[in-house]
Amino acid sequence: MSEEHTSELETALAGVAAALADPSRIRMICALMDGRAWTATELSIAADISASTTSAHLAKLVAGKLIICIPQGRHRYYQLAGLNVAEIIEK
Repeated sequence: MSEEHTSELETALAGVAAALADPSRIRMICALMDGRAWTATELSIAADISASTTSAHLAKLVAGKLIICIPQGRHRYYQLAGLNVAEIIEK
């Protein structure tokens, strides 16, 4: 493995670790493991945190590329970014 590739991998892993470094974010990821898209309100209830705190946590999960945001009209839905995210979490 080249030094450049190793550096990119380390950076990616650090981003994932940072995104998962909070119990509330882990609870949200676990809720999303059911495969469906959730609203921020549903995720705030699942994680037992306030709506404003949920928004900040969702932004970190999106930035870490663990979840995606799907806008539909006035609503936003969140789901895992892919099956590979679920596989990594399950392991």
